[in-house]
Amino acid sequence: MATKAELIDGIQMLINESRRIGSRFTGDEWAMPARDEAGWTNKQVFAHVAAIGGLVVPLIGGMASAPAGTDLGANMNIDAMNAQLVGQRADKSIADLESELETSYGGVIGYLRAAPDELLEKRATIGGFRDLAVGDLLMQMVVMHGIAHLYHAGSRV
Repeated sequence: MATKAELIDGIQMLINESRRIGSRFTGDEWAMPARDEAGWTNKQVFAHVAAIGGLVVPLIGGMASAPAGTDLGANMNIDAMNAQLVGQRADKSIADLESELETSYGGVIGYLRAAPDELLEKRATIGGFRDLAVGDLLMQMVVMHGIAHLYHAGSRV
């Protein structure tokens, strides 16, 4: 199971890499399509990653309180949700997206530091992730997911 320290380190890496990769983009490069991102631009990828940061703490609460066997993703249209989250940020500046990303994921780090260790041991199911420890779900769905998106965006510049 992913530990609290591993998750915090991973989220901090996500924040650091967003700064590093984002600092390489010129104005025109923000508008370029990101590699392997189904038509999203680099800015839209950053908007998506920033938006997800704001959903993590409520997601943890949902995973922690869901009855055993409940699939938290059963009624979720992930494509529609992603389109809505990215669309809500279409008018934000790059600086605003970077600030949102740092603030939202910084909040996740603070939440994890205060959370009881048992929270990460609870098992949950969401979409294709079946009966995994919350710590492992967070590593997959938050840390690795965010870093993968940043990698795809960063590989275009």
